[in-house]
Amino acid sequence: MKPNRRAALTRLSLLACASAALLSPTVAMAQDYPKRPITAVVPVAAGGAFDALARTWADYLSKSMGSPVVVDNKTGANGSVAAAYVAKQPADGYTLLFGSTSNMSLNPFSYKSLPYNPTRDFDPVLMLANSSQVLVANPDSGIKSLDDLVRLAKAKPGTINFGSAGKGNSTHLYVEYVAQHFGLDLVHVPYRGAAPSLQGVMAGDTQFMSDAIVTAAAQSKAGKVVPIAVFGAKRSPALPQVPTILELGVKDFPIGGWYGVMAPKGTPRAVIDRLNAETRKFWADPAVKARMDSLYMEPLEDSGPEAVARMMKREGEVWGPIITRLGIQNE
Repeated sequence: MKPNRRAALTRLSLLACASAALLSPTVAMAQDYPKRPITAVVPVAAGGAFDALARTWADYLSKSMGSPVVVDNKTGANGSVAAAYVAKQPADGYTLLFGSTSNMSLNPFSYKSLPYNPTRDFDPVLMLANSSQVLVANPDSGIKSLDDLVRLAKAKPGTINFGSAGKGNSTHLYVEYVAQHFGLDLVHVPYRGAAPSLQGVMAGDTQFMSDAIVTAAAQSKAGKVVPIAVFGAKRSPALPQVPTILELGVKDFPIGGWYGVMAPKGTPRAVIDRLNAETRKFWADPAVKARMDSLYMEPLEDSGPEAVARMMKREGEVWGPIITRLGIQNE
């Protein structure tokens, strides 16, 4: 072989080796991940619909990826405790956060000092599911429809009480949005969670609230609350007779209520892509679909990392000014 040709081949070989060396860590990570158990940190207590969604996903991925996915419930501060914890973990795909409208979009506006920044400290992985809330009223309150609520609130401003899962929570802000739309003067009564708030409505301590549809539907069917409006893009099969807030004239309501997965900032894209690839098969599993139907959870058509980022931006633009106007400031 001629010297010039041999030198050229040597250079090509060295370039190929260099390229392979540059690519191999990413490729290897995608192929080898996960090598050990993954922890999914959930910002709510065990037992509710959000927790059930996370556990169903964790169980599915444990089988699909051949490595355990363990759920760790870290509650407190509207999801801030869990988010702050995950933000400080290594960006290696082994500690993930279950995020939602509350801890990813609302908390930055409603907390004076937040120990994390959703956009600075996290990489979106995927939006896993969407779930509606529903306005429910005490059966003895005289509120059987949204028209009743508006009429009573305008006739007696400052006397109609509504409960929520906490100040700045989505169950609080959804009602404030309706109040703003119709010009209502309502009294907010925050509770330590959605369950005690719903108990307050059923006991007559408050007149109404916005609650997750899975619990609201159950209590509605038991006759303990009256459902009056669904915060969703379409009617729910759980309460097909109940109109959506859009049907009732609140045309610009930002339909949200998403639950998704976030990773510490800097997590390799190969890991995020692997999690997405596995999760795309999640909703096709018959057992998963049956479980999600029982929780009234629905998949989202646009659910990748970019969709999460767009949703967070949109929600911030909508809810930020409302939170500021209301002067909501949690410690």
